[in-house]
Amino acid sequence: MYEVAKLFHLLGAVVFGGVLFVEAVLLPVIKDEYGEETYKKIEKTIIRKRGIKTVPIFVLILYLSGFYMFHFHLKNLDLSTTFAKILLLKVFLATLILIGVITAIILFIRGKSDSKLFDYIHIFAFVLAFTVIILAKLMFIL
Repeated sequence: MYEVAKLFHLLGAVVFGGVLFVEAVLLPVIKDEYGEETYKKIEKTIIRKRGIKTVPIFVLILYLSGFYMFHFHLKNLDLSTTFAKILLLKVFLATLILIGVITAIILFIRGKSDSKLFDYIHIFAFVLAFTVIILAKLMFIL
């Protein structure tokens, strides 16, 4: 079952990380090239048409599988090891990302996706998510 959870976790991380990459790195080029108004229209269309329907599913898959794997390791976790320290750091960062995602969804539902906070959350989540991805590899080799 652990290997299945790992597969689902990887799938969720790829999709969610990819969405964050598009939101934080690729889409802002539209703002520079075509202006803020066009950027916001495109961003809202993407979020309304696909994002709000699909991203939460992959975030749920990511977090449920991550919780399962964390629970799997928790019973034998030696806090003096590098593995345990990195794992706990990953859990902490993932919690911050989840808070950001929930905040972004609330802002979107309330019609406040034009706020700077909404944009900053995507950048914040992108940086943290890719840090978590790097830590995921490091925890098994350090």
